[in-house]
Amino acid sequence: MSEPTISIALAAYNGARYVREQLDSFAAQRRLPDELVVCDDASTDGTAEQVECFAKGAPFEVRLERNPRTLTTTPNFEKAISLCRGDLIFLSDQDDVWLPEKLDEMAGHFEAHPEAGGLVCNGSVCGPDLESLGHSLWEALWFRASEQRLVREGRAIDVFVKHVVASANTLAFRATFRDLVLPFPDLHDCAEAWTATLIAAVADFHILDRELIRYRLHGENQFGSHRFNLREQIALARWQVSEGIFSHGERLYAAVEARLEDTNASTRRASEAALDLVRGKAAHSRTRDRMPEGLLARLPVIARETLNRGYWRYSYGAKSVAQDLFFR
Repeated sequence: MSEPTISIALAAYNGARYVREQLDSFAAQRRLPDELVVCDDASTDGTAEQVECFAKGAPFEVRLERNPRTLTTTPNFEKAISLCRGDLIFLSDQDDVWLPEKLDEMAGHFEAHPEAGGLVCNGSVCGPDLESLGHSLWEALWFRASEQRLVREGRAIDVFVKHVVASANTLAFRATFRDLVLPFPDLHDCAEAWTATLIAAVADFHILDRELIRYRLHGENQFGSHRFNLREQIALARWQVSEGIFSHGERLYAAVEARLEDTNASTRRASEAALDLVRGKAAHSRTRDRMPEGLLARLPVIARETLNRGYWRYSYGAKSVAQDLFFR
């Protein structure tokens, strides 16, 4: 049996400062990709020109698509994924670095586990010059050993309705699921959560506890993951409430439910248990989004979500209870 072909889908926007290091790490892979698809989102800093320069000497096909206008991250990833021709699709940001064994180990895992529809690896969190900050990406995402066990037991959807541990540089999936995940919903910042949750609802989703990327934090990340101290966690809790992230969660998981119920989206069907979890997440997010302002009015709602274990099934347990009690 021939090896599966590999596509890398890179969504780029004004990443000239670091993108060449990322591109060079692709060329240094022990197992090279068959193609790299870069969608440049109307960059103005020379990002596309760096990709063109790299393509001239790349040991694999490089296809650059330059958007005439900025689409933003989620639709730009959608476009890149739609253009991939490989059997396995690896997502990539523009400012990190892949270890030489990343594609080899992750593609090898897919080959050894034909039941796996998606796969996520770990990574080391680094500073601007790729100096280690002393913790892993999974630690920064609060992806604990108990949740890792659930994923290994075939219950990834149970974890992903609580929080998705996939990031663009750690997520890969089989192209056979592309018709299920595309098109993305019209929501910001949802590519990884949407893709991982949908695949986990209809197929096995695996994790590989290997730090196969250097995840760079440089102060200009569009999104960044680092380990928060108590003061930062409190600030984050306040920010989440002020930004209305629970409304975003409701819309995202309602869209996941609709896609899973669309018989034209995929030949694979989600189990009723998976659908119940997705519906429950949407309902929990709706409840938290519409939480009354006054503490006395909130108490019965918080008590109900505590008694039905919603905070523990769909959020961060006692931390989320405290968030709804004190930070609204």
